[in-house]
Amino acid sequence: MTIQIDIFSGFFGAGKTTLIKKLIDEKVYSKKITLIENEFGEIPIDGAFLKKYNIEIKEIKAGCICCSTVIDFTNTLREIIKSKETERIIIEPSGVGKLSEIVKIVKKLEEDNDIHLNLVIAAVDVTMYEEFTELFSEFYGDQIINASTILLSRTQNVDDEELGKVVSKIREINETASIVTTPWDDLSGIELLGLSEADGQQIPRDEDLSVFDLEFDDHDHDDDDHNHDIFTSWGIETPKIFPVIKLKSIFESLKDEAVFGKVVRSKGKVQIDPVNWVEFDFVPNALEIRASEPDEIGRITVIGHDLNQAILDTVF
Repeated sequence: MTIQIDIFSGFFGAGKTTLIKKLIDEKVYSKKITLIENEFGEIPIDGAFLKKYNIEIKEIKAGCICCSTVIDFTNTLREIIKSKETERIIIEPSGVGKLSEIVKIVKKLEEDNDIHLNLVIAAVDVTMYEEFTELFSEFYGDQIINASTILLSRTQNVDDEELGKVVSKIREINETASIVTTPWDDLSGIELLGLSEADGQQIPRDEDLSVFDLEFDDHDHDDDDHNHDIFTSWGIETPKIFPVIKLKSIFESLKDEAVFGKVVRSKGKVQIDPVNWVEFDFVPNALEIRASEPDEIGRITVIGHDLNQAILDTVF
């Protein structure tokens, strides 16, 4: 049995975990799967979100699987493959994971193991493309250049002109990837997976899907220094209750770089009243709050550049 391997990359807040949850919720992954979850920061958030799905999760923390924890990552992959207890491996790198390095690791393991690198996806938040490209091109560009499928998220939040500009700029640096611009909610998980697995084959589809299918080609690029030092993370486990109106006020205030530093991402799960819980996702241009089931304790993480952690302590 050949084990299929899917890589879901993307910068902070692009929607990697949301995409994986969508595919699992819609039972697109019908076979037994194992998820390798790599988070930036000390407080695990995404792994906790996904544990309810009754899938095997291997969490790799305190470093990036393409550099500082590459040995742990490689050994984890080998152990999963050797056990022969899974049919598909999903890899979700951290937001600053270099997709080029992760692909190299998997391709190397392909030489001696019955595995197949199936999906190489980059989720890209269209609302943050210009800013993140300018500020964090080392990570952002590597993910876009080395993806065979680019799934643009939050496209419903921009007009056609802005969306077209982003697509054109992506096409300038990756001429061959399939680009999906349709809002994810408008596509089923099966459609998303089918488009991504096509590997450049022409797919019968409606014009409205706005998918550009071209032949996938491996990219050969020189390795850059993988400098995580520009990012810091702050996290907390908390029993405090955060009413929704207070959450919205906090995240509006986090946009003030002079006070908090450059916040690029926040996520977590907290209690909003004595009974109800929510999950939240924040990037500078969007805040999403969703109802969730109770947990043993609230968790919050904030990721950014030059974060003022003392102020974050007081706010949360």
